[in-house]
Amino acid sequence: MSDALAHRGPDDRGAYVDAYASLGFLRLSIIDPSPLGHQPMAAADGDVQLVFNGEIYNYRELRLDLAARGHSFRSGSDTEVLLAAYLEWGQACVTKLRGMWAFAIWDRRAQRLFCSVDRFGIKPFYYSRAGSRLVFASEPKAFRASGTPIAPDLEVVRDYLAFAAVDQTSRTFFEGIERLPGAHSLVFDHHGLSVSRYWDVPRDGHRPAEPVAAVREAFLESISLHLRSDVPVGTCLSGGIDSSAVACTVGHLLRTSEDATAVGPRQRTFTAYFSRAGFDERPFARAVVEAAGCEPHWVTFDDETFVDDLPAIIFAQDEPFASTSMVAQWYVMKAAGEAGLKVMLDGQGGDEIFAGYLTSYGPYFADLLLHGRLGRLLREASAIDRLHGLGARRSVRAVVRSLAPERFTRGVQAYESAGDRLLGERLRGTAPRYESRSGEGSHLRRQLIDLLTRTQLPELLRYEDRNSMAHSIEARVPMLDHPLVELALSLSGDDLIENGVTKNVLRRALSDLLPTSVASRVDKLGFVTPLDHWFSSPGLSQFAREVFNSPATRNGGLVNADECLRLLDEVTRGTSRAFALWRALNLALWADVFLRETQRV
Repeated sequence: MSDALAHRGPDDRGAYVDAYASLGFLRLSIIDPSPLGHQPMAAADGDVQLVFNGEIYNYRELRLDLAARGHSFRSGSDTEVLLAAYLEWGQACVTKLRGMWAFAIWDRRAQRLFCSVDRFGIKPFYYSRAGSRLVFASEPKAFRASGTPIAPDLEVVRDYLAFAAVDQTSRTFFEGIERLPGAHSLVFDHHGLSVSRYWDVPRDGHRPAEPVAAVREAFLESISLHLRSDVPVGTCLSGGIDSSAVACTVGHLLRTSEDATAVGPRQRTFTAYFSRAGFDERPFARAVVEAAGCEPHWVTFDDETFVDDLPAIIFAQDEPFASTSMVAQWYVMKAAGEAGLKVMLDGQGGDEIFAGYLTSYGPYFADLLLHGRLGRLLREASAIDRLHGLGARRSVRAVVRSLAPERFTRGVQAYESAGDRLLGERLRGTAPRYESRSGEGSHLRRQLIDLLTRTQLPELLRYEDRNSMAHSIEARVPMLDHPLVELALSLSGDDLIENGVTKNVLRRALSDLLPTSVASRVDKLGFVTPLDHWFSSPGLSQFAREVFNSPATRNGGLVNADECLRLLDEVTRGTSRAFALWRALNLALWADVFLRETQRV
């Protein structure tokens, strides 16, 4: 299992085995790279063993607290601080932590395994139970070496193909292998297996008197903490508000404080671009590079390179992905690794906590309507129409979608995306699954929490983790520092959206740091790829045709190969979009890599 995850930790490896537990660890050395940070790490008596992936950003503060309580330390690592925190506070130690983590602690005295992931599941933890046996790992591919049966979860596969649902529950694409959700801990002992939540977004978050000043202070503090590292740190830069905010704040700290020494003399940024019109964010990224004094690295690739690398990308991801936008991130991380970086900052989470998606207009309008604020509603609808061409009909539709049950909205999505027509024989008898949306607070707050915990962010964090770790890089996401998240979710819709502009409070908080062209930007790209164009080119089109015509795809029963070929012709002619077609192609390739391969292992 450790061999299967060697890419996650090329710097060191270790193992612990006794009569009841076996722990393996691969280390990517970030804090105190010396041998004193070796894992598994044991308590002084050897009865408590820890394996830990991630970073505890407040480890220095916790170390002082624990030292005052009588604990001594041999290393400068956050791992040793985490171990001491468990010895001091037991399972409640997770409430003291500020960072990202997935860890397992074997307490031999109690014959108890205690595992936990951070509040948002930034770092992954997968597990499978068979009777009295529990197997866990950072990536599902490791289970192939554990003797765990590998088979597809057909309900999960169906929801992915029909309406692009990914990572929305604890279930994975592999039957019997589950994901421990963010803010949860797991205990396995002679009483059995239990999973419990240790944190939730506060229900009654107190809105600060000065939201702009509070957001600025919290954001700068988060960036400072996320720059704690004993190895160089770089930045992913897309040209959008979130990554630009990170890069510009790092540049500000380089000029004004000693908190950014890990960055080096100049911040190194990595930007994916495509020369095709509508997919090139270099003008915005260049403005950030100039404002923050960065050393830029520009990364691009074409459909032929993408086809060549696709098997490796699918293998790295473990499970299918909903769109090719995350592939650009793969090449960014690859370039960062080749440049010698081990840590990269990214702007993930900003859209979810500051209402950055266009879909946030609907619930915001619903809140204004239900509170009788018709004047504000009309002004905002007019402004949004002016900026985005939303129009009255689409505005009404957005409100209806925010109020409608998920069963309805997903049915519409499946119909519009043509996903249902691509279902193979094995999937046609499965019923779609629906989850309940968060039920407290305003409609906008509920939507943001839903995006943060279920419908959007878990998927993006999985992509981030696999893309970075495939190249032995640790990705850090300062937007998901939990005090900043709690602050953002205490704000009103008026703080977040004003004059049709999303993320209003963040733009205002960093207005002196961001270039004007970025701070005032209202379009949204991110790391997008020209997928429709690629499917119209010979490389990807011919590759897809070969996959759908292959015996493995036709006999696998997961996708309807003939319908996929018909949709491919439509996409090539420009009469259909490629989103559903991509999911079918990804699913067919995933099945070939993981399902057929595991049968031979």
